[in-house]
Amino acid sequence: MRLAFPRHKLASHGLAVVLGIGLGVAGMPAWRELVIALNQEEYGKLVAKCDGAMRDHFQAKVHAADNPSRKSGLSLQSAEVGLLVCQDYDLYQKRLGQWGLRENELSRMRLTAIEERASDLDEVIATHEIRY
Repeated sequence: MRLAFPRHKLASHGLAVVLGIGLGVAGMPAWRELVIALNQEEYGKLVAKCDGAMRDHFQAKVHAADNPSRKSGLSLQSAEVGLLVCQDYDLYQKRLGQWGLRENELSRMRLTAIEERASDLDEVIATHEIRY
C-alpha cells in the first residue's frame, strides 16, 4: 500500500521542519537576552536580599558561638527566619531556568546585580567579603 502523500508535500514539510529548528536554535540567544532584560531588576533585588540575609545569619551564628546568651540565641533565630528570602530567590532562579536561562546567564545576572549596588571596587569587594 502506498501513502497518498505527494513527494513535493513531503519535501516542503521537511524543509519547514528544518527551517523551524534552525530559527529556533538561532533565536535562542535573543530569547535569553529578552528574559534577562525583563527579569534583571527583580532578580537583582532578590540577590541583594538573600546576600544580606546570609551575611546577617553568618554574623549572628559567629556571635552566638563566641557569646552564648539568650539575646544572641534570639538574634540567631531571627537571622534564620531572615533566610526565608533566599527561598524566594531560589524559586525565582529555578523559574528563570525553566524559561531557558543557563547557569552562565544566571551568574551574569548575579554579578550585574552586585555591581549595580556598588559604586566602586571597594564596595564590590565588601559585598563579596564575609565579615564578623
